[in-house]
Amino acid sequence: MIATGKAHGKLILVGEHAVVYGQPAITIPLLNLQVQATVKSAPAAYLSSDYYQGLLAQAPQDFAGIKSLVNRLEEDLKLEPTTLALQINSALPLERGLGSSAATGAAICRAFFALAQKDLSCQTLINYTNFSEEIIHGTPSGVDAATVNSKQPLYFIKNQETSPFAMNFHGYLVIIDSGIKGKTGAAVAALRLLKKEQPEFVNPRLEELGSLAQQARKLLQTDGLLELGQVFRAAQKILRELQISNQQLDQLVQGASQAGALGTKITGGGRGGCLVALASDFDQAQKIGQAVLRQGAAQVFFQDLKIYS
Repeated sequence: MIATGKAHGKLILVGEHAVVYGQPAITIPLLNLQVQATVKSAPAAYLSSDYYQGLLAQAPQDFAGIKSLVNRLEEDLKLEPTTLALQINSALPLERGLGSSAATGAAICRAFFALAQKDLSCQTLINYTNFSEEIIHGTPSGVDAATVNSKQPLYFIKNQETSPFAMNFHGYLVIIDSGIKGKTGAAVAALRLLKKEQPEFVNPRLEELGSLAQQARKLLQTDGLLELGQVFRAAQKILRELQISNQQLDQLVQGASQAGALGTKITGGGRGGCLVALASDFDQAQKIGQAVLRQGAAQVFFQDLKIYS
């Protein structure tokens, strides 16, 4: 008895953090960065991954979402009493803001439903993915769960709208892994506290991030390359003011800019994780990638935006 499930990563182009407070965000699926989960009968409930190998029950706290999701799926699907082992193979770096935890949850869900030979609706898949995300991140917006289960870019407003849309856009993204683990939950909690203490400072900036997301959707549909670079720069300025950035990330932003990036910003939770730089073509994207690697970035990924047209 064996079954597999797959899911892909995600990237927030504009709107991170503001999306938690009802502002829109623009996200794209990273179709080539995938997670595969394999579940099979075994002598013991064992977890095998790049970050932990051992008994599932003894997995560290970072795996609490996976453990709870597995337990719930076994209960809900009423699987025949047996011991199941789970193997996770992922091309997504952990805790970098690229949707690793959401993609892992979605892949596990698909694997368990395949094992149970039961149909899985899109909404049910998103619900299970959000279940594990809430355990991991506390109060996620739901944008990760939606995007790792979508093949198209999304215009997303929490509890209101999830609208796929087609892009008409050329250019490349350089996804820059800073090598520093991002802590989305901690960053969200810190911003929530700052918002409570200084609402007159925080609220207008969150609204501006939402406005930039609206602008970004129009630009992606009309090939506004240079203007999107301006949106990236404006968003990064706000994220820095909201204490989502740090010195290491700011240095990588500067390095990408000096190498010709049209705009560079944090993507995801910040305080580590990844940045995304906009380039006009692949040659420019490569130059940006080489520059930030020399500055100490751990790795880079390239994404051709024409594939979403």
